[in-house]
Amino acid sequence: MTDPIKSGWLYWVRKILRVLLLLVLGLAVLGLLGMEGLDRYLSTERGVRWIYKKTPEAIALRYTDSGLRYIEIGNPEKPALLLLHGSPGSVMDWRSFARDPAVYDQYRLLIPERPGYGGTKPRGAEPSVQEQARRCLEVLSGEGLPAVVAGYSYGAPVGLAMAGMAPEQIARFVGVAGQYNPEDEMTLPISYMIRFGVFRYLLPRWLWVSNVEKLGHPDALRQALPLFDQANVPIDLIHGLPDAIVPYGNSPWLERRLGDRVRLYTVEQVGHEMPFSSMDTIVQFVLSPERFFGD
Repeated sequence: MTDPIKSGWLYWVRKILRVLLLLVLGLAVLGLLGMEGLDRYLSTERGVRWIYKKTPEAIALRYTDSGLRYIEIGNPEKPALLLLHGSPGSVMDWRSFARDPAVYDQYRLLIPERPGYGGTKPRGAEPSVQEQARRCLEVLSGEGLPAVVAGYSYGAPVGLAMAGMAPEQIARFVGVAGQYNPEDEMTLPISYMIRFGVFRYLLPRWLWVSNVEKLGHPDALRQALPLFDQANVPIDLIHGLPDAIVPYGNSPWLERRLGDRVRLYTVEQVGHEMPFSSMDTIVQFVLSPERFFGD
């Protein structure tokens, strides 16, 4: 005799849902493994050279004394343009920028991997904006001319803190969709759910590192505010009005705080994905700011 429960539609719905759940979990695990694999590959010299294989100038991988890894691209006689990635982020953030031949008419690129990311050692998370800035300044230790520093997203406050620590080494700071205001930060609920230590071993390293940064960011920004105030260099900001990751209000807030040092250009239609959808705009903003501000 046929079991009426197993022959009914409810039994089959439950069975299909169970299979779908297992499939989704399996795909999630494969996705996490894939992301970890990509991170490990980018942490190798071969991975970096693959990412930058279409760069029109030769690249060199270098390390500071503290183990911070960075890429150098271009003529050593040109002034330096240092580019800081976001969080989560990697050297991939600036790949399109480095492919533009116009960049090398003015600058030599220096692209560090911030503490905790890529091939930089040690591999643990570093939530302090000040400490990250201190280590990134090591990249400029041998420069004869002041450098331009540009930072995207969570890399922007690090770059601004660098300018506060060593304004004599920084000719100009460019902030791209930067997070500056410790009271105006968007945090997703999942960040609190994965903050426990066990997830350090379950998540890709770059995701764990970025989450540690995220949860510690308000306090880290409060500690860095005096450095922002000491950044006596020209500061150019570009930020997308519909930014859903780093609220647009961060950039007007910094403009009000620092006054005439700051110029802000607002992009009406592009959000936080700007470096991945509109890198040509960022290249022009860095190379030719007069096009945006009319100076």
